[in-house]
Amino acid sequence: MYTDQELIDILSRLSSWLSLQRQLGVEAIARGHGVDTFLRSSGDRVSIKGSKMVEKQREGLGTPDGLKEVLDLLGDCKRCELYIERHHIIFGEGPEDARLLLLGEAPGREEDLQGRPFVGASGELLNKMLAAIDISREEVYITNIVKCRPPHNRTPRPEEISMCRPFLEHQLRIIDPPLILALGRVAAQSLLNTSSSLRSLRGRLHKLGNTRVVVTYHPSYLLRQRGDRQKELKREAWYDLQLLEREYSKYR
Repeated sequence: MYTDQELIDILSRLSSWLSLQRQLGVEAIARGHGVDTFLRSSGDRVSIKGSKMVEKQREGLGTPDGLKEVLDLLGDCKRCELYIERHHIIFGEGPEDARLLLLGEAPGREEDLQGRPFVGASGELLNKMLAAIDISREEVYITNIVKCRPPHNRTPRPEEISMCRPFLEHQLRIIDPPLILALGRVAAQSLLNTSSSLRSLRGRLHKLGNTRVVVTYHPSYLLRQRGDRQKELKREAWYDLQLLEREYSKYR
């Protein structure tokens, strides 16, 4: 017999996998003996659209009213292999009523060691970027697409992003920020559900429900550049920050 938490974990993993298949354009999956046994129902195919398993998983997780409840649901997460080498789950930090949310890709080495998002060199640069448009770190909420550090800071895999997605969705729903700054290609593409390049996503506002999204370079990417290339990209990032500043002024 499974405990309630084990059942929730199983359903969460299944829901995330089904969501990933749907994003990849798969409408139905063939049902084998194992799936048939698990579902205990008749028929030859399982529809991904409106899947009852997805609804069951949502019901199992419930609808948390605050970030503390979301963190409790996340628990000592082992839903993907990132837990094996992590030191800390980096859930996010900032006020629950923040009007601006900053969304990165994944924790790096320093974040994993310190247990906070955007620390070390990338955090210092992010703080300077915010200060340049008169925004303090304390007034924004900061989180990442995935909550555990990928080994060697590699790009998060689709299944890892999918496993973390329900918790990010809860964060966005609870904070309900009118404005999001997506830092880097992975954050922007995942949030906006697009395969468009970072360059094509920059320089304009994107609509996500009632939220507006600005896209710019990730601080760690800027730091990896050298010489004139870094100067050029920082200049482009400054244009993005000015767009953010103009939009954010409406909510201050």
